Amino acid sequence: MGIPLTPQNGTYRLRILVVDDDEADRLAVRRCLHQPGLSAAIEEARTGAEALKLIAHSDYDCVFLDYYLPDVAGLSLLESLKAAAPELPVVIFTGRGDEDIAVQLMKAGAVDYLPKTSMTPERLAAGLRHAMELARATAARKQAENELRAEESRFRTLANAIPQFAWMADASGARYWFNQRWLDYTGIPLEELTGWDWRQVHHPDHVDRVIQLIRDSCATGEPWEDTFPLRGKDGTYRWFLSRALAIRGTDGDIVGWLGTNTDVTDQKNAEAERERLLLLEHEARSRAEHATKARDGLLAIVAHDLRNPLHIIMSAAAKIPPSPPDKKGRNYIEFIQRSAREMDRLVCDLLDVSNMESGKFAVRRTPVDLRAILVEARERFGLSAQERNIALDYDIDAVVRSVSADCDRLLQVIGNLLGNAFKFTPEGGRVSLRACEREGHAEIIIRDSGPGIATENLPHIFDRFWRGDHASRASAGLGLAICKGIVEAHNGRIWVESTVGGGTSFHVSIPWAET
Repeated sequence: MGIPLTPQNGTYRLRILVVDDDEADRLAVRRCLHQPGLSAAIEEARTGAEALKLIAHSDYDCVFLDYYLPDVAGLSLLESLKAAAPELPVVIFTGRGDEDIAVQLMKAGAVDYLPKTSMTPERLAAGLRHAMELARATAARKQAENELRAEESRFRTLANAIPQFAWMADASGARYWFNQRWLDYTGIPLEELTGWDWRQVHHPDHVDRVIQLIRDSCATGEPWEDTFPLRGKDGTYRWFLSRALAIRGTDGDIVGWLGTNTDVTDQKNAEAERERLLLLEHEARSRAEHATKARDGLLAIVAHDLRNPLHIIMSAAAKIPPSPPDKKGRNYIEFIQRSAREMDRLVCDLLDVSNMESGKFAVRRTPVDLRAILVEARERFGLSAQERNIALDYDIDAVVRSVSADCDRLLQVIGNLLGNAFKFTPEGGRVSLRACEREGHAEIIIRDSGPGIATENLPHIFDRFWRGDHASRASAGLGLAICKGIVEAHNGRIWVESTVGGGTSFHVSIPWAET
């Protein structure tokens, strides 16, 4: 079906310009156009100049142009009309037919060529319809081309705005377009990168693998992804994560590829630095663990070998007659016995630490009367508190249940914590020992009014061989580490709370005995 010349709503009439110097011919054309099914408003021009003036100020749907006019040649006027209104369809009619002229006119932009001798209403309507169809097809094509150019412009603008490099390739992988960022980075013009010439910026150690993976993706249609270095215009290489997806036509076949390259050099360098630091940290940890094991092994050996002579010294000192000839002699005996006891305690501490580190430390847990242990601890330190004028507060009345514990080891923990509390509490100060029942466990709190512990030192309190600023230089720094090991062997927990100038509180949590 042809395109109807009368709009279906009947509100629009075609505007037609008839250009002919012969009034009779103009009238004949007008009569032919006034027919059923064709709604047209017809205007006339007798010369080429008049026609050009009308076209400059009005919009027409079609022009019927006589080839022979007195003021201008038909071909020249046609070219002027097409220059003024490129989309305007022009139908040429003439009284003298000439095929060569017809060819020239069609090449110049005429949509039809009608001899006046064969002009009938039907032929004229057919010519008009043909002209309108061509005009509309041309307009649609140009609109599609304009939309395509606009879409391409938007795509290029977007592709140049993204921080990545972007490129497009045909179905075989040969590239034909790169965004401006790619060109700026490589410093190479587009025409020297198309096809497979982009390989020149790839590192020689990677290019063969990259090409093979691209060809594999082109063969399978699978997305392509790879990481490799690209050479910049300054000659240096940077690492890029590259991806490409297939572009498919309406039939599902691959028609091209769209790819991007994202600079990941900083990430690669950060990963490499991280791996280097991890390796150094692992080596340092291995050396430290080796040194620790060697030290612990030596301590265990030394401690074990010291026990025998110490026991001999202690035994010999005990067998010295109780009434030496003078007071000075008695002081020597007491000094020997006290020093031997301190040395034996240190040896025991070293052995405990060694067993804890090797996983050999164990406790014998039985139901233990916690109240009795706390009473014994209070009695051990009661005299010391009086001698140093330190108040020892005591609150254990609420404790009536037994805990699952090694009695001697638990008493060792409480004694060590009380000993530290008295060591750091000044004369006239206060130390408190109290216990309370918690859900599932007992909590023992030992608090002092000493100088407190600096915040930065709290994380190290339970480290082996660590000694605070106020600690005695004679201390080996093992007591709290051993306390922690003993409590954890009971499936318990020990922690500290302290502020500088506000004293220190140690908390010990021990599970209740099963009933």
